[in-house]
Amino acid sequence: MPQVQQQEDPISAFSVSALWRTTLVQLEVFRDRPAPTWAFLLCLAVWGGAISRMIWPELSDPVAAQACMSPGTVFAPNPIYWRRYLLHALWPLEPGFIRAFLTSTVLLVQGYALEYEIGTSQFAGLFLGIHAASAVVSLYFRFVDCFNSLESTLAGLAVVMHHVNPKLHTDGLDKSIRVPFQVEPRWHVWIIFGGLLLLAGDFPTALVTFGVGLTIGGICVLRDPEMWSMGFNAIKRRTFTAGAVLHMALLLFTLLFFPLTALSLPSDPASAVLAGHVFSLAWWKTQVQSSPAVLHMCMGGLILPQALFICKLLLSSALPLVLSPYQIWAKFYAGACVLLAMYAMNGKLWLYPHCGFLALIYLVWAFWRLPGSPKLHYS
Repeated sequence: MPQVQQQEDPISAFSVSALWRTTLVQLEVFRDRPAPTWAFLLCLAVWGGAISRMIWPELSDPVAAQACMSPGTVFAPNPIYWRRYLLHALWPLEPGFIRAFLTSTVLLVQGYALEYEIGTSQFAGLFLGIHAASAVVSLYFRFVDCFNSLESTLAGLAVVMHHVNPKLHTDGLDKSIRVPFQVEPRWHVWIIFGGLLLLAGDFPTALVTFGVGLTIGGICVLRDPEMWSMGFNAIKRRTFTAGAVLHMALLLFTLLFFPLTALSLPSDPASAVLAGHVFSLAWWKTQVQSSPAVLHMCMGGLILPQALFICKLLLSSALPLVLSPYQIWAKFYAGACVLLAMYAMNGKLWLYPHCGFLALIYLVWAFWRLPGSPKLHYS
């Protein structure tokens, strides 16, 4: 009798099995490639700094060790600050060797993928430019008091890497780890960055650091005229990605800037309507006392701790989900906004709904009803 050959089910590109296999693929492919000069030397320096902190624990604090750049060292450069210029990049954003290991892993992946794709000279130029711009922006706007680590720079390079999109092929590898699609290391970089942001002890500082790097990287990518035409076409066709980006930006502003609840109401609204004061923003500021935004209230303990975890989860996974071809995540974001609205009404300062609460209610409907597009395939 003829034997029936069982065929394996095709592996999904965004499954746990695919994540494991593509990780093994990268290890195999990168092993056969020449070491990226800039990324590998910088990674050795980062590891050397980690070993130094193990030997001399008093060096763990970059401020005490004079290993971070202050506003004076950036805006009034002087050779006497050579120690800060050379060492500030070797200290992680937060103490701990796991964070330093993950950061160096991102650096190596970007080196073996992006530096190999565009060349060492262009990669080094992008790295130094993004790093210098991150330091200037972070210190000029006082986002941090002392600038150190490579996380902001690597976040900017992650945006460039997503645009360039270096790919790996599995044709010549062992059959046990082959996958029926091209491997894109950029998704592994986004996963690591999401974990770094979610596990950060000082979440506001980590969020601002990543935000500065992502903004500078986005500016580098927007120099390509093709990006403008692609964005215009996506908005004109009302694609899912265009709507998701706009509503994700609204969610970011809602969590960070929009007041959640009003602590008082106008005393004489009828007279204000007749006099036209209701059209004055200054009148609303004096008449309506408002609370901070959702994330600030969570950090201050004014809302239950579960709301803070939801905010961290939403913000840390926002960018890779928007860039991914899947759409089901929007339903989960709608449910998360429902939970945040419920936690807000149970908060210590809740009295009347403000624009932040109204935005959350709108986002529940918007994320659930985002215009869809045909399912995209991993490429």
